[in-house]
Amino acid sequence: MAKARAAAAVKESELPIVEELHFRSDNAFLCLLLNRRTKQIRVIDFRAGALPAKRLFIQSVAQREGVEKVILLVEKDEVSSWTRVGFVREGQVPGFYKRSDGHLVGCVIGDRTASIEVSEESQKTAERTINAAKKLADGIEEPVKGVTVQETDRETAEEARDALWVKRADTYGCFDAFGRDAARIYVEVTGKKVKPNYLSAEFQDCFGHSLIEILKVPRNEAEVQQAAAGLQWLNDYLKAKEIVSAFAFAPVDNLELATIFLACGYRKTGLLAKGALIGEKRSDAILWTRKLADPSGGSEPQLNDDDDDDDDDDDEEEE
Repeated sequence: MAKARAAAAVKESELPIVEELHFRSDNAFLCLLLNRRTKQIRVIDFRAGALPAKRLFIQSVAQREGVEKVILLVEKDEVSSWTRVGFVREGQVPGFYKRSDGHLVGCVIGDRTASIEVSEESQKTAERTINAAKKLADGIEEPVKGVTVQETDRETAEEARDALWVKRADTYGCFDAFGRDAARIYVEVTGKKVKPNYLSAEFQDCFGHSLIEILKVPRNEAEVQQAAAGLQWLNDYLKAKEIVSAFAFAPVDNLELATIFLACGYRKTGLLAKGALIGEKRSDAILWTRKLADPSGGSEPQLNDDDDDDDDDDDEEEE
């Protein structure tokens, strides 16, 4: 028995962290980006219509791999087909497809066919976190002083990632592939009062969107300022490359991350059930987004606090 367990552990360690799995039939074609590190799957659907067969394939892979969360980003007219097979509409990324928004639908894998939705308590927690973070965000200057932000190479960033993930304490970013055929940039942020932290953005020029990741969860004011400086730098870099939108996920109760995103111009445009992983803890998540540029060539759109839940009307239309 001990030998069998050891052999299974060795076999598991040889599996890729991120793997593409495909499902194809006469009327279905989709790709599953399985992340074994974060126990999450992102589905990329190449053919319209969420058939029950798609759901069965996704669920079978997720249960086999111990995956807890599955997400898709789709056009608005595809949302209703996915909600009919048990997924939940959880938010939207403005400008995800440059000139149109990406609508996020998700599913928590469990014994029930219907997915778990964000609880009322998590919704209240998110609002309390945001309200508290708004006051702290006002104290963060742009640019942040006293820290240095510079681009770094993939090997350095991933070495720092691997060292941190062994401890599984403050791990937040994983720097693994979120999309297919995407580019990625890494930055290192240093300062006198803080240990180095790393940020990364995965982006696709063809669609104009970018995923933002912060490697280590900030735990004090100096570390918040440090990460904010890194995100300010990334915002400018992505805007210069004419990337239209940026998005990130963070736990509903994490004040430090909420402060960073608010200070850097992001807003809440969704809530995901079990959508964030810090260390060993998976929790409900805020979807943070920022419209970096106008795809028509104009200046960056100006948003205010009243825009936070501007997709509520879309919910009613989909139903």
